[in-house]
Amino acid sequence: MQARPAQKLISRILLALMPLFLIWLFFALCPPLSYVDQDTADSIWTRNFADTHHETPYNVIILGDSLANCAYIPNFLNGSSANLSVMGSSPVHEYYIIRRYLKNNPPPKTCYISFSDGLIRSLASHFPSIGSTKILSLPESMEINKECGRFGTKFKAVPDCPIWEFYLFSPRIYQLSVIRGLFSNRKESNKHRIRHSDIHAGAYMQPVSVAFGTTDVTQDAFSIAPLNDNYYRKIIELCLSYGIQVKIVKLPSHPSLIFTENYKRDFAEYYSNLKADYPGITVDWFEYGLADDCFVDNMGHMNLKGGCMFCKMLARYYPEDFAQSVPMQEDMLAGLEEYRQMGFDPSQAEPDGTLQDIFVPISKNLRQ
Repeated sequence: MQARPAQKLISRILLALMPLFLIWLFFALCPPLSYVDQDTADSIWTRNFADTHHETPYNVIILGDSLANCAYIPNFLNGSSANLSVMGSSPVHEYYIIRRYLKNNPPPKTCYISFSDGLIRSLASHFPSIGSTKILSLPESMEINKECGRFGTKFKAVPDCPIWEFYLFSPRIYQLSVIRGLFSNRKESNKHRIRHSDIHAGAYMQPVSVAFGTTDVTQDAFSIAPLNDNYYRKIIELCLSYGIQVKIVKLPSHPSLIFTENYKRDFAEYYSNLKADYPGITVDWFEYGLADDCFVDNMGHMNLKGGCMFCKMLARYYPEDFAQSVPMQEDMLAGLEEYRQMGFDPSQAEPDGTLQDIFVPISKNLRQ
């Protein structure tokens, strides 16, 4: 019996689509570590850390973006700290990270939160490094889209690319990274990066400093996008519901960044209102104390020296979290050994001035 014309047509269409299906299957089955860049490998580590039950509980968890990732170095704090900040993240992403962590682990004593102005000022969006690691599950992304509806905004993966394409392994998103990965052996370098995150409890920093021009940049206003404010509050409320102390810290900036009095008023107004709604939280601003040789760029990313100095400042100001010596796990001891092999001596990275010199007065008032 001859096949009907319709059946023949369907067979030809399926045969024609077979190469496209095989291409899609290749992208779907390709292990992420074989094609993502090293910054994205850090995000994979954070996702896996949050999804894992840890035998040894952590007393301090750090949330934030890349500025926080290179500022809070658990090896210089104590053996019970973990840095779960993610490059390019916003309060939207970090809410789901801490929620996942708390589902799998006992709550920490304290949660430190630090976001850069740029990533809370703008509408939250997936950066490619966050989307390709699927830090957010599809149900979580759908939950975000529902929240977006309240604020009249959209939550996209990358410009002009809807989120669902990440979960369907769209070749137009992954093809360039996969091709590069095939020719550059990214799998091995990413395994090394994952190991780096293991021994530094999530932190990443560069040992070098970079010379910059002397042109000052002025920040004249502080603001936060409504969606980010919504998730900022979700993080706080989630932590408080578990009895976790929330400490918001504005990190030291590169000396070329100048904050006007108008900016400081905006900052104080927003965080004063936040403290009024959640009286138990603290808010502090480390404005001074780090020179330009403590940064790898003028955006505020610290190098190893800057991160070490900041952690010493942090431990002096919050002795309730860091004064008690907690034995470090074997991985974190390996991290300290790596610093020594770099030729870095933590004793030579001491903060300048007293605590009274490095905090903006409005921050002291907010902390009371």
